[in-house]
Amino acid sequence: MTSSRPVLTIRSDRYEALIRELARRGGGVRESGAFLLTPLDATTQRGPRPITGIAYYDDLDPDCLTGGITFSAIGYSVLNQRCRRDGLQVVGDIHTHPGTLVRQSRIDRGNPMIAIPGHVAIIAPRFAQGVISPVDLGVHVFTGAGNWTSSYGHAVNDVLSIEPVRNGSFSPIRIIRRLFSKGHRR
Repeated sequence: MTSSRPVLTIRSDRYEALIRELARRGGGVRESGAFLLTPLDATTQRGPRPITGIAYYDDLDPDCLTGGITFSAIGYSVLNQRCRRDGLQVVGDIHTHPGTLVRQSRIDRGNPMIAIPGHVAIIAPRFAQGVISPVDLGVHVFTGAGNWTSSYGHAVNDVLSIEPVRNGSFSPIRIIRRLFSKGHRR
């Protein structure tokens, strides 16, 4: 996808927490996923839409992580209630795949989580285990009528921008926690 500006932005700390949480929920053995949320007024603004909220599939539909993802109508009802309550809307979704392939499966292509043109579906490899950088992702934009535009590698940056956290975001405790969580002990 060629674009002068990304479609979505997410703060780096939120992105890192999202990937860690997907990894935890999938446990390295099954797919997990989440809806990406933005304020209702974000569609009236020019420029990329900021991801300001995350709704994990299994928080909305506790029985949906079945190895793959089997999301039911009850989950969509809970999602709708949350969005109305918090003044948010769904702008995209992310789910994990085993291995390194981040192309959409036949099921993914034929069953968008939100079948509205402009919806962004992101796929993270290796059940989100280990370090997952943006270039590892597959980013797929639904264009309607069963069609998608996909981005891989560095082209992901044309659709998704990971924004650095500003204003005193340096935290030695956060760095130490990350080192210990990855088994880097001295």
